[in-house]
Amino acid sequence: VAVPALLVLALPVTGMSINLGDARQLPKSTEARQLYDALEAHFPPGTGVSPVTVVLRPGTDAATADRIRALAPGTTVRDLSGGTTVLELPAGGAADGPAATELVERVRDLRGDAPVQVTGSAAQLVDFREMLADRAPWAALTVLAGIFVLLFAFTGSALLPLRTVATTLLSLGAALGAVVWVFQDGHLAGLIGAEGLGALSLTAPPLIIAIAFGLAMDYELFILARMREARERTGDDREAVVTGLRRSGRVVTCAALLLAVVFGAFMTGGFSPILQIGLGLTLAVLIDATVVRMLLVPATMALLGRRAWWAPKPLRRAHERFGVREEAPDPAP
Repeated sequence: VAVPALLVLALPVTGMSINLGDARQLPKSTEARQLYDALEAHFPPGTGVSPVTVVLRPGTDAATADRIRALAPGTTVRDLSGGTTVLELPAGGAADGPAATELVERVRDLRGDAPVQVTGSAAQLVDFREMLADRAPWAALTVLAGIFVLLFAFTGSALLPLRTVATTLLSLGAALGAVVWVFQDGHLAGLIGAEGLGALSLTAPPLIIAIAFGLAMDYELFILARMREARERTGDDREAVVTGLRRSGRVVTCAALLLAVVFGAFMTGGFSPILQIGLGLTLAVLIDATVVRMLLVPATMALLGRRAWWAPKPLRRAHERFGVREEAPDPAP
């Protein structure tokens, strides 16, 4: 039951969108937000937002310049010294909205090999998304490889690191799904003084993922340490699970509650990115420490039984030589 419930909570992540944000992220009581709302109410969409700025360096042919200028009606032209020309193309809508990002991509498609550069909020967002798509898989592989090596060195199991990553991703996905559902889609956002913005702040998901993943590994290590101690002492896999949870469960739960109080305090402000991070981390910590660690971990350990501590022979030999073990304290004189 817990796994399907977490998967349902994680579904909104499939539609997650990020952007740079605008004045709507501020509380409605702030002067900047009030001015933004006035512009939106009394002027055409996109009034007062930064345009897509195109810099034509010396050597740009006239045909390329004309094609770029024709992309957006109302383009302004400024000639600078040294033969440099600056075009400001109004995109309409938000500075980092779909129309603006599409305009950036069209300009970059048209420029070819010409010395043309594009800047502005929309260009920053396009570059950030491309960088994220390019580097996130490598970052994820690095983190997962590090987790596997460290947990294997501690447990000697090739399966427990994989199970740990899978259950942690479930809790993390559920927390991120809730953040998308509230702050992007706008459901129940008014309960915490927020509103649906159509996208998350670009800083919120990476911070939530990094902090929550690190805390989850911390909790997992506490529990596995106690389970391994009990297993080495009794040789009974089922008893090791029970003893490990009994000896570490209260510590993990209390630590999670303390962190939830701290992260929950983030939601007392009115700045949307901080609200997003606060809600995401609070839910991630609570879900991981309760549903995952207290339900999924013992259930999967019971299902795996002795196989939970399995490793192929080459890895077993490596663990015997390089594995991490807790040293027993010296007996008192």
